Amino acid sequence: MFKKQIYYKSNKINYSKNKMRKLINIIKYKNIEYIMNLLVNIKTKGAIFLKEIILNAYNNFSRQIESHKKNVYIKNIIINQSRSLKKMRPVSQGRTNKINKQFFQMILILNQEKNNKKWDKR
Repeated sequence: MFKKQIYYKSNKINYSKNKMRKLINIIKYKNIEYIMNLLVNIKTKGAIFLKEIILNAYNNFSRQIESHKKNVYIKNIIINQSRSLKKMRPVSQGRTNKINKQFFQMILILNQEKNNKKWDKR
């Protein structure tokens, strides 16, 4: 059976959600080939994470759908909060500081068609 959409989930990403959302707003509703060319030129940690996640999702998508691999678009990217690692760090005079290291999970929705009004002409 021919599927038009696929969901890909990635867990435990250790990066700032706000910085990642800025990158996501740039690449949402674009073609996969255009996104990969764009992310190669951006030299941030978030771009490297996104490039790996999108490449894995695209490979997973192409395994399930063997025909029509050219027109694959990112329909939506959802960021949800995941676990947080809580540590105590000793400071002077016998006190401690709390450190919360937060992780998040990302859900990528890949689509074969471009049927949304928000989508660019690319």
